[in-house]
Formats: sequence, C-alpha cells, structure tokens
Amino acid sequence: MNIQNLNTAELKELQILLNKMNPQPTKKVYLDPVNKMIDDIMENFDFNRVQLVMDYLNWKWLGDDGLECVPVEMLKKEAERLLRGAAEARLGQFRNEHWEQGIIHGTGGFQAMAFCDEDKTKITALDLKFVLTEWDKEIED
Repeated sequence: MNIQNLNTAELKELQILLNKMNPQPTKKVYLDPVNKMIDDIMENFDFNRVQLVMDYLNWKWLGDDGLECVPVEMLKKEAERLLRGAAEARLGQFRNEHWEQGIIHGTGGFQAMAFCDEDKTKITALDLKFVLTEWDKEIED
C-alpha cells in the first residue's frame, strides 16, 4: 500500500484507524475542584505506610467477617469516603459554623478535614491525616 496514492478522505480515515490502534492517554478534566483535590490526595498520600503501621500495631478494622487486617484498597476507599463526607458536611449540615472552622470526619485512625470560603459556597482545602495519638488541653476560666 502506498499512502501517497490516497486522497484526503482516505488519509483521514487511515489516521482515525491508526489513532484507534494507539490511543493517547486522556487527561482528566475537572469541573469540580473538590474532585481534583481528592484525586491529588489519593495519589500522594502514603497508604502503604499507614498499612505498615497498622500491621505492626496489629490494628484491625471491623469488617464483614469480624476484625480483619486492612488492605490498602480498603484504606483508600475509606479515606475517599471521609474526604467526600467532610466536604459535603462543611457546605451542608455545618454550613452555619464559622467559615474558618474546618469540619472533620474521621474513623479508624483517619481524619479528613474540609475548609470553605468566607461565603460558604465552595471547598477551599481538604486535609487527610492518619493519627495514632493526640491530646489537647484548654485553660479553663
């Protein structure tokens, strides 16, 4: 086959077929900045380190079959659920709270926090932590 003998329509058709054989990776397009923030956290958070610590401490979660070791996929699923829940709660049921106050959703060592803008119309920051221990004390008047 000599491509020099093809007309414009045939060249376009050939290019379409070649593109199907070698698709270019599609770049994610984000319409919602919350999804972009969550994806960024999920890609960069060290879930393997969390699992290593949990295994070392023999830390288990309650699953369908009782207490069980937690695989990385379960950690990721729970972290994403908590991040989405914190974001939804910050602009939903906790909308009346002061705008600078972060709303926390947490369980099993994870703590997800969501912050909003002054108008309380969009999420401006998300935070994910794995907390082993914490303590605080306030001075009482």
